[in-house]
Amino acid sequence: MIKPVRKTGITAKNIGDEALLYGAEEEAIHGLNATAKLVWELCDGEHTAADIERAVRAHFSVPDEQDVGGDVRRTLDVLTDKGLLRAAA
Repeated sequence: MIKPVRKTGITAKNIGDEALLYGAEEEAIHGLNATAKLVWELCDGEHTAADIERAVRAHFSVPDEQDVGGDVRRTLDVLTDKGLLRAAA
């Protein structure tokens, strides 16, 4: 299972339930809502996408019928596309 990892050199600034990420290499600032912030925090090389889905469901009391797994995968894809994550084995 792939366990996403935050890239080094990314600075995170918490702003309440949200966060701003800054990557000096990309010279870009990225705003994260509360859900994306939780996903980001769990990208530590220890959690799989399934682990992150369970954490999002528990933290936000999401109903079973909502496709949280798809939302988590899309968030991971966006973070990866923006150069903020790398995959770990």
